[in-house]
Amino acid sequence: MEWAVLVGCALVAALLVGLPRGSRVDLATVEAEAQQALIEERERLLDDLRELDDDTAAGRISADDRQGGRRAIAPRLRAVTEALRERGVELHDHDTTETAEERAG
Repeated sequence: MEWAVLVGCALVAALLVGLPRGSRVDLATVEAEAQQALIEERERLLDDLRELDDDTAAGRISADDRQGGRRAIAPRLRAVTEALRERGVELHDHDTTETAEERAG
């Protein structure tokens, strides 16, 4: 009976050791996807700010509504921008972003 328990433990250990190897994800790929998601979110937030300005200029919303919208967007935009800067992404405007590696050549 003891041998059956030992064999069972060995099988469980083999599965636990073997399974993660097949499901490991490349860390560089995950980092690149996270960086791209931040870039896309920043572009969307900047588009939202432009839309607020356009709506105000067209008279669809008041200046107070515009200011409230900008205040709502600003904290997240600031956080996303700082996260991108920490990752070495140079931010020019919402259309041009590049990493330090791309600048180097």
